[in-house]
Amino acid sequence: MSLLVKKYQQLQDVVADIAATSAADVDDVQVAELVRVNERVVRALSFQGLKRLQEVNDRGLFRKAGHSTLHRFVMSELRVTRGDASSRLKALDAAGELLSMQGQPLPPKCPAAAQALADGAIGLAHMDVMLKVRDRIPHKSAPEVYDVVDAWMTDNARTSTPTELEVCGREVLARVDPDGSLTDDTDRKRNRGLSDGPQGLDMMAKITGNLDPQTLALFRTVMDVWAAPGMNNPDDPNSPVGAIDDPTMDPAVIEAAAQRDTRSRAQRQHDAFKAILKTILEYKLLGTSHRGLPVQVIITMTKQQLDEAAGIAHTASGVDVPVKDALELAARSDTSLAVFANHSADVLYFARAKRTAQQGQRLALFAKDRGCTSPGCRNPASWAEIHHTTAWAEGGKTDIDVLAPACPPHHAMIGPGEDQWQTVMLTDGPDAGRVAWIPPKYIDPDQHPRINRAHHTDHTIEAAWQHIIAERQQALDERRERMQRQLQSTEEPMVTGDDGVRKPGPSD
Repeated sequence: MSLLVKKYQQLQDVVADIAATSAADVDDVQVAELVRVNERVVRALSFQGLKRLQEVNDRGLFRKAGHSTLHRFVMSELRVTRGDASSRLKALDAAGELLSMQGQPLPPKCPAAAQALADGAIGLAHMDVMLKVRDRIPHKSAPEVYDVVDAWMTDNARTSTPTELEVCGREVLARVDPDGSLTDDTDRKRNRGLSDGPQGLDMMAKITGNLDPQTLALFRTVMDVWAAPGMNNPDDPNSPVGAIDDPTMDPAVIEAAAQRDTRSRAQRQHDAFKAILKTILEYKLLGTSHRGLPVQVIITMTKQQLDEAAGIAHTASGVDVPVKDALELAARSDTSLAVFANHSADVLYFARAKRTAQQGQRLALFAKDRGCTSPGCRNPASWAEIHHTTAWAEGGKTDIDVLAPACPPHHAMIGPGEDQWQTVMLTDGPDAGRVAWIPPKYIDPDQHPRINRAHHTDHTIEAAWQHIIAERQQALDERRERMQRQLQSTEEPMVTGDDGVRKPGPSD
């Protein structure tokens, strides 16, 4: 056993000892200091965690574990969010000792911050703020500016909260480029971006981004006419749809709708954006096909959900949608494919006649698998390629029951040989009809087949729900039986004695 492994085992033992030790004999001053010590240790350990991730990256272990990138490894193996994984890798890039092309260790990009993090004086939240400021430094700045910013902000971070550090960041950027003369198109192009976040518990997602001047001008011009009061209001059945300056619009109708409109500007812009996206899809401005699927919102739901108009449906782009909203979107679709237990209205079996999966097959696979079938992958069907579980070169057929979606990074991992992932279609058991991924021996010596259930949490939740209900019902039935037996055992026959007093008689 290596020395480092022994050290980590000792660390686990120390943490267990701390957890088992009472704080009853610790005074108030010591309790407050212990909180600070605990935070410093946690921060210092987070730096050591970055060093471990660096070793995973240098050895290519994330690929051997079946992950296409280190980012995916962090998310899956450490069970953290996408944002948390990104923060750790950005901190690793800034504070870690990366390797040169010749394999030589390089000094950290932010040496002062790296030392403070190793000491436990700052945390990853401080690093997030400092790296955001670093990204905003104009590219025309002198190289020493980065070192000065690193040292100055680290000094402030040692005594400031991350929120307070943001104020320091604004001050340092103002000093670096006081008149904005260093900022140019290169910086604006570097900082541009638009991202949609994950869905929350209310199934809504937050959009964040930075628009360059041209995009901002276009956005505001479009919003002026599509997000005007009264326009594109989903809560008003008489609200005009489209742009307020459309000559076909009746000014009186627009004015009346505007008088009824109680939405905020942000809500009007949201509704206008939604109306624009619908218009783009309806007029087929995006073409007719993407990865073999029609360019429209593709939805899957069960017949029960359709009949009850309730529940959660799923789209090919990986979005959960309330069924009532899904039905409205489905009404705008041009093509539908009905797949039943043993019959389909489309041709789903081509054998060797066609090598690539056809649109009907892709729709059917989306309805069945919903996205990439690699274990743990959440990439949606709209990102996926279609994989032959028996390779085409080895005589595989383009039949619906031997095809499976796989996103490009995971699709590329499948191949012949013991060092590649293999796939097999299960034909019996509860997972019949699903593709199982078999890892290489260096990942799993027993090569246990793995199934991706990430796209089917509703199924697993329903199964767990039914199991819990069954267990509770069984426990209730057993309790009733016990009470019934106890009641019967205490009900002894009563007889009347010569003195007229009722007494327990002999039991039968």
